[in-house]
Amino acid sequence: GTQDVTFGSSSIQQVAFTADGPPQASSVLTYSQSANPNSPHYADQTKLFSAGQWVTERFTEDQIAASPVLEVRVLG
Repeated sequence: GTQDVTFGSSSIQQVAFTADGPPQASSVLTYSQSANPNSPHYADQTKLFSAGQWVTERFTEDQIAASPVLEVRVLG
């Protein structure tokens, strides 16, 4: 069966701090990023969580700039 989530979300994060580099972190939003069933992000991270997969987090400017989905928007 299924259970409806009535509010909020849960996230899980694991972080490794080492002496020779930036933090290495992974996370997952257990109920995904969107509550809209028409969104591609409606159940994407829920499926990752069920499969034991995580999203790699980015901390440094180089890591952020290397993101394949990076989109820069200048507002103002």
